[in-house]
Amino acid sequence: MSPILSCYTNCYGAAGVWEAISRIREAGLRYAELALRPHSLGGLVIPESAVLTERTDEATAARFAEHLAAHGVQLSGCNIGGADLTMPEGLELAERRLRCAHRWFRCPVAISGAGQPRDASQTQRLYDQLRRLGDLAGELGMTLALETHQGPTQNADAMLALMEAIDHPRVRLNFDTGNIAYYNRDADPVAELRRVAHYVANVHLKDNRGRYEDWFFPALGDGGGVDFAAVRQTLDAVGYAAAYTIEIEGIGGEPEPGLEARQDRVRRSVGYLRACGFLDPDQSEPRATDRT
Repeated sequence: MSPILSCYTNCYGAAGVWEAISRIREAGLRYAELALRPHSLGGLVIPESAVLTERTDEATAARFAEHLAAHGVQLSGCNIGGADLTMPEGLELAERRLRCAHRWFRCPVAISGAGQPRDASQTQRLYDQLRRLGDLAGELGMTLALETHQGPTQNADAMLALMEAIDHPRVRLNFDTGNIAYYNRDADPVAELRRVAHYVANVHLKDNRGRYEDWFFPALGDGGGVDFAAVRQTLDAVGYAAAYTIEIEGIGGEPEPGLEARQDRVRRSVGYLRACGFLDPDQSEPRATDRT
């Protein structure tokens, strides 16, 4: 089985998941990672009305499944968000979203932040909570993939320590190629990836210009800070067969680009990744008859 190329619905900003699904095929893709949480995206607020949440009713979820089928889009995974997993209410929220991702869409992967524990007690609680989420993911036939965020997953050293401490087959990593430089000074994303590749269950393909805490996440190929061909080669070497998901968070200080500009960024990113060897022959020309 070959990896698939996907697009995070947040690439379409506040236009939301319904609009994203209607445009992804035209951009050259047939897979999407679905946002199941409202949040801030570099100052742009993605409201609850623009995503699906654990409070979405069954009728709306059914209509969205029909929307996916009508546009020939399949889900590579669901992003269940950044609940504070050091707190009981954070665990409960993550569990509800995990169940929703399974019940509505049978997603193989749920992507989540790991949280930022502040002391040894919170760290141990986080480990326990992540094991509980891993148990639930296993019961549902899913894998939990933890985002590359500040704290327990911000670089390879932290990721390896977390994976060893949790030691759960259903808790793995979502490696973000752009966030490595954002959260770490002088970090090479490919070098970091090589060290943790065997734990990776999902990838966010994000470009930047390699600077620390620099909100510069343009169309892929426009940043120059990530060797995407080497990313693919590194994961090919360990038999990676899950999703590569385009994530474009924009450039700090620039005005909201608008929906057509967002679509153009996704389209150009697909073209760039095709040149880097990410689109296998069976994905290069999506067919309108494909269904979930």
